Amino acid sequence: MINIAEKFKLLIEHSKNEKSDEIYRLEPIHFQKPIIFIGIDLINLQRRIYIDITSESWDEDQLKSFPRWRGIDIDQEYFPQIGPLKEKNFIVISQVVEDSEEIFERILQNLVDHILIEENYPLYTVIYEVLDRWHNFFKRKRNTKLTIEEEMGLFGELYYINRWLEFFPQKPPIIIKDWKGPLKNRIDFVSNNCGVEIKTVPPKIRNEIKISNEKQLELNPVIDTLFLYVLKVDINETTGQSLWNMIEMIEDQLIGRAPSLAVKFKDLLLEIGVMSEEYDNNLFFVQEELAYNAVEEFPKLISNNLPIGITNVSYSIDLSHCKRFEVSVEDIFNLKK
Repeated sequence: MINIAEKFKLLIEHSKNEKSDEIYRLEPIHFQKPIIFIGIDLINLQRRIYIDITSESWDEDQLKSFPRWRGIDIDQEYFPQIGPLKEKNFIVISQVVEDSEEIFERILQNLVDHILIEENYPLYTVIYEVLDRWHNFFKRKRNTKLTIEEEMGLFGELYYINRWLEFFPQKPPIIIKDWKGPLKNRIDFVSNNCGVEIKTVPPKIRNEIKISNEKQLELNPVIDTLFLYVLKVDINETTGQSLWNMIEMIEDQLIGRAPSLAVKFKDLLLEIGVMSEEYDNNLFFVQEELAYNAVEEFPKLISNNLPIGITNVSYSIDLSHCKRFEVSVEDIFNLKK
């Protein structure tokens, strides 16, 4: 995978080390279709990316339809000659200088990753969908940050992903495809008619887990086997891993094992609204892991056993009454009977 941040860093360093009157530098980073350049303004360090769209005919309305937000400029430029290339049209995406260069590089990284793994799709579609995801990310993020409970819940889901990757070091990391939590599904992980729901609780409170509604633990033809993976998690400032630590650890493994799923992983994090080191402060330490098979007899409220007219019921389950449904933690990783 092309490391955009590293490419910009090297371009700036080379420019500083060379004596030149140039105020702008271009560097090719992808030589096959589509040709991609990055550019840097040496005065204010404004970053840009140039993507060759010569093979596609875009009208003005298409260009104007791209999602935009404060901090980004999108334009189209024609170059009679750029290096050895002649008569080329490029879409140019530029950073507004006062905006964070780090987040802009993340956007470009995500864009380039998608272009390279979706090479058989129209460029317009790929670029539009990436920009649209980031546009939605910034709309959500403007006034919101995960609460500590939400942060701990996401840590639990990522902890399960990391454990799965360790449990199956030679398998394709299909666990990313099974991850449904960011998409607001009722079950966090679903595969082969089986589901795993992650529950994180502080270790010092009562031995209970919260269930959000009467449908969460229901079994049906789509999900006929359901496991609960309960993590007792301590939050502190000295021991454990932060949410961002866990994200980076998973991402590093995915890049080495399945780059396309590393890109999907980033997309899912965007759905949640997590894409920066602001989630690097709280440390989570897993003190205990428990697993339960939530069969029909498991103590739970479902739609069929509620009085008519009663809906949207949230409740707690006392795990001290669920001992006979407890299974080995290893049993939950295969997501199959």
